[in-house]
Amino acid sequence: MTVIGQRRLTLVAVLGMAWWFFGNLYEAVVLSPNWVQDSPAQFTRLHEFFVNTGPTLYFVPVAQLAILLIWVLWWRNRDDELKRDYRRAGVASVANVALSAYVIAVLVRRMFGEDYLSADLTATAWQWNALNLVRMVLTAVTGYYLFSAFRKLDRRAA
Repeated sequence: MTVIGQRRLTLVAVLGMAWWFFGNLYEAVVLSPNWVQDSPAQFTRLHEFFVNTGPTLYFVPVAQLAILLIWVLWWRNRDDELKRDYRRAGVASVANVALSAYVIAVLVRRMFGEDYLSADLTATAWQWNALNLVRMVLTAVTGYYLFSAFRKLDRRAA
């Protein structure tokens, strides 16, 4: 892979991580704090609101492609100066994917499944809020190390 090609792919991955981070930030600031107050009513309104679309359409295409791109860059990199940055970004992204899989498989199913009113929604909403903060930190760490690799590549290409 050429330096210019690797630089471009790294920038695309950085932008994908920024997309994911700011989506989670929006949810953390605007949406989810409301979920812990009168949770059954809040989630009933969410179920009524998300009829034709939902957050999945925002996150799935870009975030998953960015993660795959990080792993490809980590795997294909042969440059010793970039190895540590890609490895750290890759490890943080693996942790983020594992945590996101838990959040989606367990918490989102409780909050948005067919029997959501039978779940302890307030506790689930608090857990989602806490784990979303951890996901944001992991996303920021991934983005930081990717951007570090990008800057090194950018200096070479200049």
